[in-house]
Amino acid sequence: MRIFLVSILCLSIFSCGKETKSKKETLEGTEPIVTETKEKVSEDVQNAMGDLFNDQIVMEVDETVFVIDNGTNRANEDMSAGIMKMVAPQSYDAFKVKMMQEPEEQNGVTSLGIKEVELEGKKVLVQKSMTLDETGDKMIMMMYAMPAGEKTIMISSYFMEKEESKYLPLIEKSVVTAKLKE
Repeated sequence: MRIFLVSILCLSIFSCGKETKSKKETLEGTEPIVTETKEKVSEDVQNAMGDLFNDQIVMEVDETVFVIDNGTNRANEDMSAGIMKMVAPQSYDAFKVKMMQEPEEQNGVTSLGIKEVELEGKKVLVQKSMTLDETGDKMIMMMYAMPAGEKTIMISSYFMEKEESKYLPLIEKSVVTAKLKE
């Protein structure tokens, strides 16, 4: 459930920059008719999702804590904390502008702040958000974004508010080691 929430949050944070394609049909002596095909839209969505969740990022993760490996994300044993890596197709500057324009509250998630910081010499955009889990406990979600050429590396994470001091240093260590595969 938590991975699903984090995925939904990340997808709502930015668009994949894909436009819906149209198919034109014109019969002789009639006006052109424009229709969208479900197959093409579905293919575009699959391509965008594939680009987003493609395992293009390498980073160090404490595998003694984040023991469950789902390819692009890792979680602790009880799934109360996790980390996910993604590549956004936008440049860092375009991504940053879009993030700064996002509402403070969206889909039950409240932004606690967004700022650009430097972590071990890397320029990183950091957004801290809070939501409630299914039992009503506060859950913190951290999103880190870093430039990667014409794209943006995104590292999203979640953990219970009361466990922030345990997980935040481990997550930030992963963030500073994140880079695109060569």
